[in-house]
Amino acid sequence: MEAFTDAKAWKAGNHLLVRAGGYVCALPLGSVRRVVRALPVHALPGARAELRGLAEFAGEPMPVLDLARLVQAPPGALPAQPVTVVVWAGPPDARSMVGLAADAALEMADVSPGTMVGGGGGLVRGEVGIGGEVVRVLDLEALGREP
Repeated sequence: MEAFTDAKAWKAGNHLLVRAGGYVCALPLGSVRRVVRALPVHALPGARAELRGLAEFAGEPMPVLDLARLVQAPPGALPAQPVTVVVWAGPPDARSMVGLAADAALEMADVSPGTMVGGGGGLVRGEVGIGGEVVRVLDLEALGREP
């Protein structure tokens, strides 16, 4: 899978596939607000490793999380087109806007719950095979739940 370069590269689907380190992750399309070039981030001293820092989006501060660290991905190739995926995270009644730093936005794909295997009820809901790769399907509501 290669990074998309324009709108024509998008395919119909219910998940956005993104590369995060050595993994491909599927984000539910209903939670994706926007994909933008990697936003400049201001680090926060003492923050957890998953929190890259704060970025400005739509005139407001927004936390940006390192998606590869969140899913414990092995290192991947140096990203040519890093992106920030702006998503709604947390349960519907308490969701907030969060940026996910990823190496690339790839394409849209249909992910059927019946095709998923594994998953432990956390951020990674399960895995599916798409285009010869194992794709980790994420539950963005889990980002707002207490551990």
